[in-house]
Formats: sequence, structure tokens, C-alpha cells
Amino acid sequence: MMKFTVYHATKPTFGFGEKPVFPEAYDKIAIVECEDVDDVFRATNHIDHDWRMNPEVIESFKDRVRSTSVGDVMVDAEGHTFYCDRIGWTEI
Repeated sequence: MMKFTVYHATKPTFGFGEKPVFPEAYDKIAIVECEDVDDVFRATNHIDHDWRMNPEVIESFKDRVRSTSVGDVMVDAEGHTFYCDRIGWTEI
């Protein structure tokens, strides 16, 4: 398990239009402990309840959150930064 910091775009484009600039155009949303970025994606999506209730979520920083989507960013404990692309992840 590894800690990831989750960032959501402040003005999400959901993969359409110009990509937001990281970190300027992002809000720090949560810290989660997961196996990999795919697991982070699952843990930070509203499926059948508010994702902040998931056991992987160590801390959340906003009162209202949306599900993680295309255009959002994850940073692992080693500083690797991953952009949620239309298909998969792109390291930035």
C-alpha cells in the first residue's frame, strides 16, 4: 500500500478542451492509501455511497467533492505525478 494525494481540477474539462495546468489549476482533495492509481480511482468515486467513507481515505480536505475523473491528478509518496487521461494514466 502507498499513500497518494488526490488533486481535482478546479475547472474540470473532463478531457475536452485545454488541459488544466498542474498544480496551479487544482485543489488538493484527499490523501488515500491504495495499491496503485487504478485503486485510487476506484476509491475516490461515488459508487453506492460518498467515497470519503471508503476505508482507503485517510483525510479529505473539502466539504463537497465529486468523483475523480479525466483531468484529475494523483501524486504518489515518491513524488510521481499521474494525470487521469481518457484511457489510463499519463505520468507528468
